[in-house]
Amino acid sequence: MFFPTHLFIAVLIGRARFPTVWVVFGAALPDLVDKPLAMAGVVQTYHTVVHSALFGAVFAVALLLAWSTERGPSVGVVVATLVGWGSHLGADALHITLNGRPENTVFLIWPVVETWDSIDAGPGPFILQYAGTTSFYLEVVIWVCGGYLLLRDGPAGGVLGRS
Repeated sequence: MFFPTHLFIAVLIGRARFPTVWVVFGAALPDLVDKPLAMAGVVQTYHTVVHSALFGAVFAVALLLAWSTERGPSVGVVVATLVGWGSHLGADALHITLNGRPENTVFLIWPVVETWDSIDAGPGPFILQYAGTTSFYLEVVIWVCGGYLLLRDGPAGGVLGRS
């Protein structure tokens, strides 16, 4: 799924109930970490460390420990960050499944499974390969429906205003 779509989904989730800026942060985190790691050759694919549900367990514990400290984040920030992160993983798993590669959702248990039939394409070739797929059309629907909701209802207290 395209990075902006992850962020847009996070905005839509945040406007309903959570501090939006933290949902967006959580949704951005997997690509902000894993894409540069793959481009630098540290890992083999774009879905590894922070795209792993196993990372999520460690991440949740770290956030909860930070929350429990006197100067730590609020519970709302912790939950919103985890919700955003989870929305990213869920959207990527759905995208891969819709495009006929459900066996590649094993990225969710990296490093238990380290290799799979990953599409190894840079941004340009990936866009050309992706356009017209089932998941591409799902993204179009997300943008049209989400845009309609935002136009109809407004950003519900300010898209980035709650914390």
